[in-house]
Amino acid sequence: MRSSLILLAVLGAFGLSGCMNVNTLQVNSSPSKNPTKAFSKAKVLFADKMRDPEATRFKPNHTVYDLSNGDQVVCGTANAKNAMGGYVGYKPFYVRLRGDRVMASKYPDSTDAKVVQAIATHIYQTCNEAAFGTIMIKP
Repeated sequence: MRSSLILLAVLGAFGLSGCMNVNTLQVNSSPSKNPTKAFSKAKVLFADKMRDPEATRFKPNHTVYDLSNGDQVVCGTANAKNAMGGYVGYKPFYVRLRGDRVMASKYPDSTDAKVVQAIATHIYQTCNEAAFGTIMIKP
């Protein structure tokens, strides 16, 4: 009986550990003290990842959050060109900066409407988490 309880406890522990992603870290977030500098840096680094960096456009509305691990999250709206050279329309993006490096970024640049919607939803969720004070990140 005792060995059955121990086995059950061990299996339960493995089951619960499967529910948590060990590759993520919860950090606190707060509105940035210097959002203009972070947005300027994010625009340059984000645009460099686009097909035509010089043609990437950004709306002036954005939010920037300082994270407790020293990173910054920039949420905004951008319009980039597709493979045919045409603009795809303004879509949400987020960039997580660590100094002068992009640690993570998301932008729905797909032509599949379902993929675009899924990525946009993820971006909105991430930015909302940051706005509410905690965010899960991959270190």
